[in-house]
Amino acid sequence: MSWSDPARRFEPAEDVQLRAELRDLLGLGPVMAPSVAAPNAELSALAEDLRREAQRRSRTQRKRPTWGLLAAAALPLLAALAGLSSWGFQQKQRADGLALQAQRQEQELTRLASSHATEVARERQAKEEVKQQLQLASRKGGRKTEPYLVIPVEKPLRVGAEDYQRVKQNPQ
Repeated sequence: MSWSDPARRFEPAEDVQLRAELRDLLGLGPVMAPSVAAPNAELSALAEDLRREAQRRSRTQRKRPTWGLLAAAALPLLAALAGLSSWGFQQKQRADGLALQAQRQEQELTRLASSHATEVARERQAKEEVKQQLQLASRKGGRKTEPYLVIPVEKPLRVGAEDYQRVKQNPQ
């Protein structure tokens, strides 16, 4: 049991006597009770100062460094936000590049379509002119023409000797 235990202060007289006998047998000597010192002016002033300081501290709130804790808690969020913003910027750059490429392809397709349309129009116009010329020629000449366009091809009547080479000799 501790010496400051309040249960020990009120122990029975037999226990106190038994403890004293054991102390004598062990040679420890008698235990002197702590003397209660009379409060002097210096101790009472010190106690009063301690009491006032305790009351002052209990009435005031300690300022806790909340901004430091908030900064520490916000740091991972800021890192995640920075990562997401850089990823978003890269995706925006990629989307802008793809949009520009699609726009160029669309312009190329419209240019090809317009050039093809003008070429087809020229061919149709040339075909109409040839038809008109054939109709005029058929009216002027008494010859009957075919209903379709015939393009004459110049072919040689005989194959020249320089156009081919003999591979095998004739058997004798």
